[in-house]
Amino acid sequence: MKEKEILERATEAFANETGLRTRIWPAPADQLRADALLDVLVDNRTVRFLAEIKAVDRFQTLGTIKAKGEHAPHPLILVAPYITAVTAQQCRALRLPFMDEAGNAYIEAPGLFVYITGKRRPVQTRITPAYRALTPAGLRIVFALLNRPVLANAPYRDIAKAARVALGTVGDVLMDLEHRGHLAPEKPGPRRLLAPRRLQEEWITHYPIKLRPKLNARRFTAPKNDWWRDQDVRQHNAYWGGEVAAAKITGYLKPATATVYLQGKPDALILANRLRPDANGEVELLDAFWTPDTPRQADDVAPPLVIYADLMATADPRNVETAKLIHDQYLATTDGATRPPG
Repeated sequence: MKEKEILERATEAFANETGLRTRIWPAPADQLRADALLDVLVDNRTVRFLAEIKAVDRFQTLGTIKAKGEHAPHPLILVAPYITAVTAQQCRALRLPFMDEAGNAYIEAPGLFVYITGKRRPVQTRITPAYRALTPAGLRIVFALLNRPVLANAPYRDIAKAARVALGTVGDVLMDLEHRGHLAPEKPGPRRLLAPRRLQEEWITHYPIKLRPKLNARRFTAPKNDWWRDQDVRQHNAYWGGEVAAAKITGYLKPATATVYLQGKPDALILANRLRPDANGEVELLDAFWTPDTPRQADDVAPPLVIYADLMATADPRNVETAKLIHDQYLATTDGATRPPG
């Protein structure tokens, strides 16, 4: 599905539901990589937005989209094939405008308020087929490249080892990255990441949808809320993720949930902390998908990119605020690579 087609169908549905006209303009190159400029015509004035068009209908990283437009000259509006009622509520909580092909929309601006939800998904709406780099194995490879950009020019075998994937998957993923402008070709060479910040944003968007669900997640309840404070997870070959990791490296957040990534079996950790299985528990255990030598800010926490993605996936305003600190301190380097400890 083409982004232009999504935008045209969404604005048409918006006009049908609200009676408001819109105008679409090409986005200037300096507009934070916006896909288009979108004007909403209200009486005798124009409300301008930067359109962020997403050809998906599931959003675990609304905070990432919201943060992208923080310093933009115009507010960002999410345009998508379909926005569910739950996602609409999250967008409103984040004050993130949106519109979709069904006519669902949320816009809040001086003299203008639109909030429409519950419209059914249009028959023609389909999710775009996944690119090779956006499969679970592909996201593992991209993560390895973002953390160690020198791997881009390494032999396939080294890339596969660092990403913990089968050797045969590497070539197709690198070809996909090359075709979509994320990777410079081997000839004339050397292979290297192009615009890694854009690739980083793509990884953050798709990690909670494609890779995280494959990490054997299990939920538990702990005997007390602050059980994690005196717990050294390194003895269990584990790392803190999410809110606890964020609290440890920023000192800014009071964790309400605990996320733990493990390199091995969780049995010893579960027994030592008397964790009780609970489908709605505040403790989540997942398999670690990176190698132990991946750069991290401390021995007992996950890599910053994982912590950031965990926080942004919650769409919780307090987590999003903390995620911004992590991004600015550890992820916003010149080349987009994770900043090493120290």
